[in-house]
Amino acid sequence: MSQTIDPLVEQLGLSMWRVQRKISSQMSLPQEIGVTVPQFGLLRMIAQEKNARVIQLAEKMEVKSSAVTVMLDRLELLELCRRAPDANDRRAVIVTITPKGEEALKEANRRFMLLLTEHLAILKPEELQTLADYYLILERQQR
Repeated sequence: MSQTIDPLVEQLGLSMWRVQRKISSQMSLPQEIGVTVPQFGLLRMIAQEKNARVIQLAEKMEVKSSAVTVMLDRLELLELCRRAPDANDRRAVIVTITPKGEEALKEANRRFMLLLTEHLAILKPEELQTLADYYLILERQQR
């Protein structure tokens, strides 16, 4: 049984996607350091997880471990992360971010905030507050 989608919800979803793509496309740091946007996203995950197993990263990205391994090869070649055997499970590999990787993420976050500030500058302060309030409601939603 198919459900009809509210045209307003469809319009909002499309607008959210377009804005996100526009901002992401203006992020030049991944290309500057020689990685793809998905590889950079993986680096962000590694930083969040601290000591992540390859299988955990693959599950979070919803890809096979082999795909993560290929991305990790590039990140490790650029000295943005490092892999080491898990002391508790010799079949597993632990991935950590390097200081160089941390610096790259710090710079990416700074650039992202500047871009976001530029894009949001068209809103009046009260509009910006309302948008922030609505996004917080959506973020806290339990599903």
